[in-house]
Amino acid sequence: MKEEYEIIEHSQIEDLNIFLVEMTYRCPHMHREFEICMILSGTVTIYTNGEKQDFEKGNLILFNPRQTHEIHALTENSLILSVQVASGFYKKIYSEISRLQFERIRVAAGDEELLRKMQALILKLASTYLKKETGYEFFCMGYLSEFFGELLRRQSWRLISEKERSERYTKGKRMSRIMDYVENHYTEKLLLSDISELEGLSVSYLSHFFREMLGLSFQEYIALRRFERARKMVEQTNRSITEICMECGFSDYRYLNKVYKAQLGYTPMEYRNSHETCPSRERKEEDVINTQTFCSVEDSLELLKIAEKRYG
Repeated sequence: MKEEYEIIEHSQIEDLNIFLVEMTYRCPHMHREFEICMILSGTVTIYTNGEKQDFEKGNLILFNPRQTHEIHALTENSLILSVQVASGFYKKIYSEISRLQFERIRVAAGDEELLRKMQALILKLASTYLKKETGYEFFCMGYLSEFFGELLRRQSWRLISEKERSERYTKGKRMSRIMDYVENHYTEKLLLSDISELEGLSVSYLSHFFREMLGLSFQEYIALRRFERARKMVEQTNRSITEICMECGFSDYRYLNKVYKAQLGYTPMEYRNSHETCPSRERKEEDVINTQTFCSVEDSLELLKIAEKRYG
């Protein structure tokens, strides 16, 4: 997993990073920053904090620092606007920011008026950040400050203790080690007992730990990980379904069909019969774990312009 405690580079404004990404899959990861995501197109499933939630176009998602999360797109490619802001951005004006934790990941759930306001703020913030016009730093701080102010007024939150922060960090490091092992072995026969021996923990504890972090059993996660690799090969290669099953760790094509149907509503062959298989497009950043394309500044501004007409 290449230490999926994601290190964010803040190239423009210290402690703030904003980008658009076209995504099919993002493996379990965390970062030190708060992350606000807006779904601009498509539908995604998020696994985090022991639960699974689906999000669609227009929804806003909020991850706390050190919160492990995994993203699966339910449509062929979902477009996500991501705003990552470190605690240091507000340390001087809100001293407790490093202990702040929001209770829900869905922003403005059931409050359409608030959702519209938050959508407009995050889109203004993103376009201002990417345009980099004179004085843009002040406008970025203004939009982001109003966004967090509304969160504190309208969302459920609490201040966690230093002990909780330390425990969260320890759990995150353990999850990172487990994911590293899974990425190296998920195409083989893989049991939770293999990992329990490496971690020096009981199978029952690790089973509970996995559900607590992602809302999935260990075997459910392995099946999803194999599915994501198979999905990529089905869509981007001419390999036979049998070959794909063998390479991805599925026992036979029937099991792959079952998982594929459960996730997407169709089988691999049904996909191929309705789509042309084409080689992978050149991507700015891609690896064998994740399937994502980061949009250029020019493309991002055009996409934000469309989104502002819809939500602004």
